[in-house]
Formats: sequence, C-alpha cells, structure tokens
Amino acid sequence: MSRRVARPYAAALFQVMERQGLAVLREVEGQLGTVAEVFAREPELVRVFEVPSVTVAAKRALLEAIGTACGLRVETRRMLAALAQHVRLRYLAEVAAAFRELVDRKEGVVRGRLELAVEPVPAQVAAVSDALQRVFAARVELEAERREELLAGFVVRVGSRVLDGSLRSQVERFAAAAAKE
Repeated sequence: MSRRVARPYAAALFQVMERQGLAVLREVEGQLGTVAEVFAREPELVRVFEVPSVTVAAKRALLEAIGTACGLRVETRRMLAALAQHVRLRYLAEVAAAFRELVDRKEGVVRGRLELAVEPVPAQVAAVSDALQRVFAARVELEAERREELLAGFVVRVGSRVLDGSLRSQVERFAAAAAKE
C-alpha cells in the first residue's frame, strides 16, 4: 500500500524538478532522504502531523522549522507540505525511495546488494560492480554486507535477479543432485 501511495508524489516532484538537471535531482533526493531519516529517528514527530488536536498553523510552523534546519529547497518543502496536508508524511521514506528510483533510471543507474561471507573490501565490491555493468549495460551501484551463513562466495541481488555464487548454494545444489540419483 505505501508504495502505491508514494509513487504519485515522487513522480510529480520528479516531473517538476527534471528540467533542472541531474545535480538538482540528486540534491532533492538527498533532502528527502535526510528528512525521512529524521522522521524515522523521531516517530513522535510524524505523529504530530497526524493528530487533529495540533493546529494547522502549528504544523505549518514545524514544517518551516524543519525546512530551515535542513536547508531544503522550496520544491522539497512544498512536497512535505502536500504530504502533511494529506496526512501522508509517514510515507516519506517510500516517496524518497521512489524518487531515487526515478532519478537512477534517468541517470542509467541500477542498484543492488552484494552479500559476502567475509567483510567486504572496496576493491572486491568495485570489481563485482564493474562485471555487472557489462551484464546490465548500466552503471551498477552495490550496497555490500557480510553474511556469515554463506560460508564462502557471494550473492548479488539486482532488482528481481539473483546471482548466487555462494558455497552454501553450491552445497545445496550438490545435495539435491545427489538425492535424485
């Protein structure tokens, strides 16, 4: 449900900001992310915007204070005001993620997750990213994390595609093949 609510807001903001270029789009993306982080750390702050006993003027003043403190662009402030007016600030993280996806698509970036059995080394992550760029014909940005249960090797998730080169999956495939014989 939240993605369905968030996408139209992200698309509207993207459409307004697109003609200003990628640098501005990335700036707005960062601003949305920053405010979403603030709301995630302080859930009571979001609740203030959902409680009818808080006046509209107080909510507007609080949004203005947040905008000033975070140095937000006018367009980002307007997006927050629209979300607040429709009691949808709780979906800000999803709006930020949907906006990032739109900016990534425009820039030709694909994001994924790299899971390794050992602590990720930046050179390894870069090498896997470079190899995946040839597969996806796009710039691939990977978020790397350690998962001890893999035993050895790695798993890459990009969108709905999973490339599993872990020892764990190889052992499971071997065991399944041996059980069939």
